[in-house]
Amino acid sequence: MTVRILTENEFPKIKKLKEKFNVIRAIDIKNGAKLEAVELINKDGIFRGFGKSPEKAFKKAQKVLKKYYIA
Repeated sequence: MTVRILTENEFPKIKKLKEKFNVIRAIDIKNGAKLEAVELINKDGIFRGFGKSPEKAFKKAQKVLKKYYIA
């Protein structure tokens, strides 16, 4: 399992999320299989998204984060 911190250079949308939802950290976790997980961490919790690529996992984690604040 590998863990790395996502930067604004890799995903420009992280900057907007940091400003709007006060995201502290964005982490990419790759399991040995084809599964990727992205965690967006802020003061209210950890929001995870899973997918076959970091882009898809980031998109799903972003969707979960937005749904939390809308509902």
